[in-house]
Amino acid sequence: MEFLEPNEQIKKLQDELELTKKQLQIQEEEYTKLKKINKQYVNVITKNLAVKILEDLFDSGNLAITAKKFGCDPIALYPHIIDWDGCSDGLQNLEDYYDFYYKLEGRRSEIGEFSALECCDLEEYEKKRRTPGQEELDAIFVEYQSGKMTLYELADKSNIMIFNLFRLLKEHKLIEKESDAIGYDEFYIQYVGEYEYNKYEIKTDLGLIDIFYDNFK
Repeated sequence: MEFLEPNEQIKKLQDELELTKKQLQIQEEEYTKLKKINKQYVNVITKNLAVKILEDLFDSGNLAITAKKFGCDPIALYPHIIDWDGCSDGLQNLEDYYDFYYKLEGRRSEIGEFSALECCDLEEYEKKRRTPGQEELDAIFVEYQSGKMTLYELADKSNIMIFNLFRLLKEHKLIEKESDAIGYDEFYIQYVGEYEYNKYEIKTDLGLIDIFYDNFK
């Protein structure tokens, strides 16, 4: 049995307590989130609204509009449209499909999408992983330091992948680590998706710069 001095024992117990508190906070947040979504979904089922919601969804072509009409949170409806419709077409044809896809799934899947570009659209692949010229770089860094745009907005506007943006910020000494980036918290929510986001469980190093060097350099 490991012998610890009294002060060491106290410190160990304090650390264990803090870890337990954090785990409880994480679980409570997840429970609250699931309870809210489940309540709305149960309401849809008990009122037998699924068919009516699908009909309205195909007419409007907009999940947010349909959800509002039936007093639902779009996030509560989104995962079940495929089950009701029998395929994903009912979602993918919506004008706000990607808005809610990103809210639920985040933008992590873009890693695979960028990899696929090398095979199907090499020109676009090269653009997204390029090192911009100095004039374009300066403009990107001015926008970044202003803090007026999210990191994803800046990457999208510049037509570079988000991993490339982090790489450029690092190489030009605007950040030391990923979580130093201006607007990192908002980026993190967009990366993992609002549904998966838990304010008590934020990873401050996603390895995005390493992903770029390992896969896209």
